[in-house]
Amino acid sequence: MSDEHRKTVEEPDFESLAKTTAPSRFNKIITVILVAICIVLAGFIIYRMVTATEDQTLAMPVAENATAAVNVSVQPAYIADFSKVSRFNGEVSRSGDSLAVYPDASSGTITEILVSKGDSVKPGDIVAYIDPSRPGVSYKLSPVVAKAEGIVTDIPVAVGQTVTSAQPIVTISGTTELVVEASIPEKFLGTVAEGMKAELEAVAYPGRIYTGTLTYLAPTVNPATRSSDIEIRLTGDTAGLKEGMYLRLNLETEHIDDALMVPEEALDTYLGDDIVYIADGNTAKRVTVTTGSSNGIETVITSGLSEGDLVITAGNVMDGTAINVVNQEN
Repeated sequence: MSDEHRKTVEEPDFESLAKTTAPSRFNKIITVILVAICIVLAGFIIYRMVTATEDQTLAMPVAENATAAVNVSVQPAYIADFSKVSRFNGEVSRSGDSLAVYPDASSGTITEILVSKGDSVKPGDIVAYIDPSRPGVSYKLSPVVAKAEGIVTDIPVAVGQTVTSAQPIVTISGTTELVVEASIPEKFLGTVAEGMKAELEAVAYPGRIYTGTLTYLAPTVNPATRSSDIEIRLTGDTAGLKEGMYLRLNLETEHIDDALMVPEEALDTYLGDDIVYIADGNTAKRVTVTTGSSNGIETVITSGLSEGDLVITAGNVMDGTAINVVNQEN
């Protein structure tokens, strides 16, 4: 074997090996570094997650156990006269029957009317004159005379008009006393009776209250309107009232002396029972009650409460709710 050939076989090419192995080692180092960085980051993230969970776990019992008192308004259950009022519309009229006044002459022309609506007349007062003359025949004027005492409520004729003996000249109400006429819907008939007190307010005089007593309740129901007529006799001052005026009528349909009552807003229901919540120290307590009549503002309590019990009128509470009384009404 020649020296040249032996050299070729036995001596490695270190320059080529160096070029081949250097990049491989560098890549391994970079990979190791990247893996280490990822491990560190993963550990940091896990640590933060565990820390946040522990903080939240520690905070939860505090939030669950913190209970704020509810601000409430209360009012004592009180004893007073209970009144239930129904509201209707009425009109001022005159009591008694109306009487039409007719001419004595068979026919003629009205020459003069001596009265006006609202005038008072007595029996024998002349209210009008009629000329009964016919073509070619003259007669003296014929007077139309009132036959009863009362107030002139209607004059259906005019001067110059020809009338017959069947034509009413004026209408007279049989008395000077003012009354109020109204109609009561059928559903209220079981709650009204003669002798009930009434308060009335005229549209013409806002704020001025008139008083009266129910003196008549019709024995029948109008089939068209399903209502019955009533009459209120005015008592006290009637100044300013005129026949035909429109009135708002408040009729006391129920009255209870010395009733135990609470405001309507204090009432609630629980499992089908009427209840109220009362202030028992700093805690709301649910109390089952038996209720009586209500007028939309206050309700009668027949059992379950005593005078002076502080019923909660405002505030969202349940049985056992911690409360803070911020307003107490008398």
